[in-house]
Amino acid sequence: MNGDQLKKLPRNMLRFMSFVALGFLTAFLFLSPVEAEGADWKFIGKDDEGLWMYDAETLKGDAHDRIKVQTRKIYERKAVLAAVDKYGEKYKNLDYVLAEWEIDCSQKKFKLCSAIFYSQENSVIERYHAGEKGCLTPEEIPSDSYLEILRKKVCR
Repeated sequence: MNGDQLKKLPRNMLRFMSFVALGFLTAFLFLSPVEAEGADWKFIGKDDEGLWMYDAETLKGDAHDRIKVQTRKIYERKAVLAAVDKYGEKYKNLDYVLAEWEIDCSQKKFKLCSAIFYSQENSVIERYHAGEKGCLTPEEIPSDSYLEILRKKVCR
């Protein structure tokens, strides 16, 4: 379909075609192998920055109602540009981040334990580890956030 033909389509048809294209892209991302064997990526949600998933294979719990889980965020182009503006040119090929979180199910708190930012070439841009203490200081999980959705999915 060329540009003139697209201009003649009703606006709601263009929106529908956009949603269909987004659906195909999302299906492709989830059906494509994105990690080494063993990863079981489950969809969390989509926000202004990109797509969020968690790896059900990484879920680990303890007797204190705390769960550790790994997430993956695939960045959209505008989020990459924002990262370049904020953190510099080394983020110009940002593709995704793998992060490990500790979720306190009963207290509705989270801690970031690690985050590794990867380029489109799958090389490490930056690596963060909280260190010997395990994770950062606990923070409240914001309502209506992807962490709240994650908490509801992994806490029983």
